[in-house]
Amino acid sequence: MKSSRTKLAAAVLPLAFAATSLVAAPTATATESATCTHPAWSNKDSDTGRLKSSELLAPIHTGPNAGCRITADILHGDVVYYHCFVNNSSGNSWTHVRVRIDVYDFNGWVWDEYLADNGATHRC
Repeated sequence: MKSSRTKLAAAVLPLAFAATSLVAAPTATATESATCTHPAWSNKDSDTGRLKSSELLAPIHTGPNAGCRITADILHGDVVYYHCFVNNSSGNSWTHVRVRIDVYDFNGWVWDEYLADNGATHRC
């Protein structure tokens, strides 16, 4: 039996790929994608957030740039727990987050442009 989240993802994903987002994730340079860094982070921010109303989903990356591997997707309506933020080598701000999906917790980096309140307020 599929969870309601799986059903929602199955319904939303085709729409997300068919639609053009108003904000596109920054592209990674060849150097960034080849050497995806995993900066140190700690839980310095106790705030939570959600995606912008215009975003259906946002990828969670292993590092703070678009060239890093995606480990999960945040769906519109998910509560995101903030840890801290960094600016990558391109100057883009990324927040380290935790999100609970079904019974699993995922940690990783989300580009702040996807987040309604622009992410964490405490630097890593």
